[in-house]
Amino acid sequence: MSMLTRIVSVLVVCTSMSAITNISEAAGHNHQAMQPKKQQMARCEGTEIICAKTVTSAFAPNGDLWRLWALDSSIYFQISKDEGKTFSESNRVGIDKEKISARNENRPKIAFDKYQGVYLSWATPKEKKYTADVRFSYSSDYGKTFTQPVTVNDDNLLTGHSFNEMLVTGEGDISIVWLDSRHSYQLRKQGKKTNGSALYLGKANYRKGDKNFSNEQLANNTCVCCRIAMNYNNHGEIAVFWRHIYGDNIREFALMTLGQGDSKQSTPYQISYDRWKINGCPHQGGAISINENNRYHLVWFNQGEVGKGIFYASSDDQGKSLTKPLSVGMQSAQAAHPHMKTNGNRIDIVWTQFTGTEHELWHQYSNDNGKSFTQAAVIAKAFNGSDRPFIITKDNVSYVSWQRPRQSHLVQEL
Repeated sequence: MSMLTRIVSVLVVCTSMSAITNISEAAGHNHQAMQPKKQQMARCEGTEIICAKTVTSAFAPNGDLWRLWALDSSIYFQISKDEGKTFSESNRVGIDKEKISARNENRPKIAFDKYQGVYLSWATPKEKKYTADVRFSYSSDYGKTFTQPVTVNDDNLLTGHSFNEMLVTGEGDISIVWLDSRHSYQLRKQGKKTNGSALYLGKANYRKGDKNFSNEQLANNTCVCCRIAMNYNNHGEIAVFWRHIYGDNIREFALMTLGQGDSKQSTPYQISYDRWKINGCPHQGGAISINENNRYHLVWFNQGEVGKGIFYASSDDQGKSLTKPLSVGMQSAQAAHPHMKTNGNRIDIVWTQFTGTEHELWHQYSNDNGKSFTQAAVIAKAFNGSDRPFIITKDNVSYVSWQRPRQSHLVQEL
């Protein structure tokens, strides 16, 4: 297995996808980390986590690991005090029942402040297909009670509002972004053709009594069905990474940093140039992680004329220029659904591949800020379908969270 070639920064507009270096090969199976090939599938009864299609996990500031899932029009959660080895009994979030989107790229989100505050956001499907509202609830007592949910989008239209992502500061400043179809809805009412949706931002702070979410459009012509990625940079600004529609249904990734005043970015930077022309929903979002030196690390998936598969790249100027994208995983094995996290100079990337009968969880990492990567390895398998994998961090350690329906929810140190 060859190591990653040294990444040379080039302007993103000059990025050449024809010279992509593969950082993963078919070799590198970690058989000791894999579970037995034949495994009895559990029966799904009630609302236990094993029956959920998706699981969202995050570490609280005190080190507790929370995981939540949605079943039977309710959200449930458990807490672990030993990094996922054992969990508390299941707890139902104490709000009225309502429909909860919880599949593929669209699932409930959780965040924390430093005052025992717990923040939840999700999308609630409405009576018409492809319509939903973004919802929010807050707990000031570490999950014992939750506020009555409110709708974050303020347009009161029966149209699409979903694929929400959320960040919360230690002081309780809430930032929620989502894909919003109010503009295209209005155009369709006028008999005009539309394509895609828009990216919206809502802000509030329940701790300080600001309970009315703002609604600000950040970009138009976004893909309508891929998850958004968010991260704080070391200036406290939010970077947003999403799939955008360019030209005639070319689905590429875009990046915007939400600075203040003169540093506020008005036009997103195009990140990928894979030329994936598709009039449909890829259901393949990307991931962003920013280190303490303000280097933006990015992974994404495309199936374009120029670039096919998973790609990794980084930027030292908030997306103006980008290192040459590097290929991750095996295209022939349907490598997809990448996620990543930085932790100091460590970069972990996870993704899934498919053998024809089983889904595999693959992992690859760099200890030198992306200059070189280890050999890729299989670390787990799923025998009855799988959720997207996500990396979460506690202190200086990264863990992968991977839901395997009717099998188990995996939490494993990387």
